[in-house]
Amino acid sequence: MKKLLITGTAGFIGSHLVEYILSHTDDIHITSLDKLDYAGHIINLEHIPGGVESERHRFIKGSICDCKLVDELLSNGFDGLINVAAQTHVDRAFYHPEFFIENNVAGVLNLLRAVENYKVRRYLQISTDEVYGAAPPDKPCGEGAPLRPGNYYASSKAAADMYVLAAVNSKDINASIIRGTNNFGPRQYPEKLIPFFTRRILSGKTMPLYGDGQQMRDWLYVKDFCRAIWIVFNKGEKEQIYNAGAGNHTRNLELSKRMLSILGADESLINHVADRPGHDFCYSVKWDKLSKLGWAPKADFDTALEETVNWYCDNDKWVKIILTKSQDHPVENKFFENHYKNHS
Repeated sequence: MKKLLITGTAGFIGSHLVEYILSHTDDIHITSLDKLDYAGHIINLEHIPGGVESERHRFIKGSICDCKLVDELLSNGFDGLINVAAQTHVDRAFYHPEFFIENNVAGVLNLLRAVENYKVRRYLQISTDEVYGAAPPDKPCGEGAPLRPGNYYASSKAAADMYVLAAVNSKDINASIIRGTNNFGPRQYPEKLIPFFTRRILSGKTMPLYGDGQQMRDWLYVKDFCRAIWIVFNKGEKEQIYNAGAGNHTRNLELSKRMLSILGADESLINHVADRPGHDFCYSVKWDKLSKLGWAPKADFDTALEETVNWYCDNDKWVKIILTKSQDHPVENKFFENHYKNHS
């Protein structure tokens, strides 16, 4: 049985990835590593095949920044490592960019050193389309496009990507990178746009929309992204970068209106607030390389969006558990309360 270490598994994308792999294979054992910070919760793994602890899955609480722990884990021998762990919220990075440097850059360097030392056969870095900076839908970025990150979060992910490529070149690590567009789906932390706006609508509160709401994103359903990750891990070439997009470019204002329509609420709940500093208008990528590996997005955007919004409606208990846990992290909880209070 092949042994994988996957990091960041108690979060949004990580928990879906573990679920996907265990559901679609029978010869993989996964060790999950997550430090369970404000956005990670063990509840996100309770639904995976076999549960949190089983013959094919075990969970370890810990950080990718913990050199001793990472060394101890990888010394047991692993066939592969998929790094999903990251600080990902752009607004939080404005307040505490040092958190992003520590986790997204130093943490990745720690993993790469251990991968080299313990001769892990395969490494995959989960990155983001934001490293390319702003790009309109009619001029999408290929994998060779210059990196022009426009915020602290994207800068930290771009730096991590460069360390991965440097490790391939200087240490001969068998690594690839996948850069996805905006993911959405169930179990996304409630500070992100779709779950956040859903909660606001359900409570009858206004939806704080940055600027004129004309910024657009390409929305990629999380289950499609997990398929892409698994394909790149198994079929991707060493030192190669693969973009994953869906072609669902939607303006934030239009997305807000769709959500209001799904929930039968009035558009008067839309409240235009001061725009985010340095807010990129749009991200756009080509994913021809990934298509050649046999991948294509499957989800219909409108259907997946409705199902996602309804999931948050039907899982209020999950939302309350997640937000209650964030109170154990004073810095993060203070951000959530103050930032959104000041942008409502």
